[in-house]
Amino acid sequence: MAEKWYPMINSETCVDCNTCADFCHKSVFDKSKSGAEKVVYPVGCVDTCHGCGDLCPVGAITYFGDNTGWIPKALK
Repeated sequence: MAEKWYPMINSETCVDCNTCADFCHKSVFDKSKSGAEKVVYPVGCVDTCHGCGDLCPVGAITYFGDNTGWIPKALK
């Protein structure tokens, strides 16, 4: 589990599709609230995992602590 790595969701770009929350089995996201998904358990994120960000259709996810040069697939 990561303590210095976690997803951040741009609420202005997020389309509330729940793709990230549906993908993540580590309970990092809370989709029970209305509006954009929320990161509620950042330490549950797996270090250097870009799974939710790769699936985001609008590229609304970046990662705190990411220095890998990763670019969201939606923005390539």
